[in-house]
Amino acid sequence: MIGGKRLLFRVDAGEQIGLGHFFRSYHLAKALRSKGFYVAFVHTESVFWGQLPSFEFEHYNLKIGKEEDQTVEICIGGNFDLLYVDAICSFSEEKLKKVKPRTKVVFYQNLTESRFLSDIFILPSIHQNDSFFEGFIKSGTKVYQGLEYSILNERVNGVKKSGKNYGLKVNEVGIISGGSDPKNVLEAVYNLLDFDRWQEINFVFYFGKNYLHHGSIPSYLPNNVSLKEFDFDKVIESDVVIAAFGVSTYELMSIGMPVISIGHQKSNTIASDFLANRTGALYHLGLIDNINEGQLNHAIDTLLDVDFREKLGNRAKEIVDHKGVSRVIKIIEETL
Repeated sequence: MIGGKRLLFRVDAGEQIGLGHFFRSYHLAKALRSKGFYVAFVHTESVFWGQLPSFEFEHYNLKIGKEEDQTVEICIGGNFDLLYVDAICSFSEEKLKKVKPRTKVVFYQNLTESRFLSDIFILPSIHQNDSFFEGFIKSGTKVYQGLEYSILNERVNGVKKSGKNYGLKVNEVGIISGGSDPKNVLEAVYNLLDFDRWQEINFVFYFGKNYLHHGSIPSYLPNNVSLKEFDFDKVIESDVVIAAFGVSTYELMSIGMPVISIGHQKSNTIASDFLANRTGALYHLGLIDNINEGQLNHAIDTLLDVDFREKLGNRAKEIVDHKGVSRVIKIIEETL
């Protein structure tokens, strides 16, 4: 019987890692609990986890440098039936052999060399080349790849932009950069935007809960600029969003938001570029280090066209839906 099976989630969050892994895993965990599964979390110590109030799932802190050993110990000691890892973290074959075959191992977007050690590998992205998958056939790992396996924050459920939401004018542009914004994309975008040129547009910069650069916030802001703590319900009121590419980008795409995508590191810049070229569902701008003022302001100028915005948003809704959780749950059920 599936109900009552014990699942251990390895999910890190906070500081340099951000919160995307946590919120999508939290959504999945609640959905699994409603189907009768027991779910517990293990995670590296962080300020985020330390300040998380009344988290309803049992969870364990992992000491930095001891994460692998302690995860295996908790998995064995707790008689868990499945280890689900949504984190960029490595495991050795020796350590995973201690939990297998009794415990099934599912990796969700764990891009390390450890991916070949999992029973199931789920990859909700499409930009990896053939070399990334070499080794899966030999290892016997079953691979599920595609945007249809994207797990989104529960907050986006049921939210969509319709045609009437694409107004003739762009009145507000939101700028988001993740929970901690290690590269300080917010400041870089602020310095590149020509606010005098766009005096009829309000620019709202949303800083995440774990934003690392409060000291860089200007003391004086132009009249058409404001700075607010991240609130998804407020962000989606924007006509266009400039976003550091990540989990939130997919969430915004799923509701039909026209997105100007910026990479904060080489890997997610490649992913953003590939996704834009393959799907036509977002406007890719490039790596933040290489973007100049002319390019960013040209992007805004391009998205002033209502037909272009609507085309972008409608295409985004087509390729990222809200059914990823149910698809991943089905995989887990078939694995146990």
